[in-house]
Amino acid sequence: MDEIKVDIPEFEPWTKYPALTAERLAIMADLIREVRHDAVLAHEPGKGDGNWGLGTRVYERTCFKIEKLAEKSPDWLTILHELKGLQFSFALGNIPFRFYRGTPEEPPDRYSIRTFGEIHHLQLCLQLEGIRPLDKVLRFAVETSPATLEVTAVSVVEVDKAGSPVGVYEIPLKQRQESNVAVLQAPPVELPSPAIELLTKIEEIAESEMNGTRAQSAKANTGTK
Repeated sequence: MDEIKVDIPEFEPWTKYPALTAERLAIMADLIREVRHDAVLAHEPGKGDGNWGLGTRVYERTCFKIEKLAEKSPDWLTILHELKGLQFSFALGNIPFRFYRGTPEEPPDRYSIRTFGEIHHLQLCLQLEGIRPLDKVLRFAVETSPATLEVTAVSVVEVDKAGSPVGVYEIPLKQRQESNVAVLQAPPVELPSPAIELLTKIEEIAESEMNGTRAQSAKANTGTK
């Protein structure tokens, strides 16, 4: 039986949520891709590593990297406090997020409900900034390849109160700027042409000296006779 794929309307997140700029979303998507890539490189099925262990490692490392990024970007990325130890949420500006591995069409039920940290963050934004409550839950959906285990797509998904996806935006790869640092190389050295004339002169002198030695030797032999 073929899998039924839900047709989700596409949208540009920044048009509805100004805090979700294309650059910020690209940074988050690249972070998620790079963390999983590093974990896949360290994955060794031949030594007993399984998919459960890989998934746990990727989740923990992704949370760790987001926390480290938040320390460098306090103006737009915030880690939210959760009561449950395994839950992890963060906010881009005033928009709370979580991430899951799966397709945008089928967000897991437990990711369709806001956590304590998300609710608290929205209430705080409402009190401090007067921002109206959000009627949608936003998530990062991380799709992976069964063959390579690598990330194939990262999307922003809007989920309604019923747990159904109502909007999706697939984040393109971040355009990395080429380095302006020029590689220093020593200038080419032009070697002089072989000293053929000098070698020829040396050979002529050696031959002349040898002929002189032979002549003296012949003359000495003649005198002895």
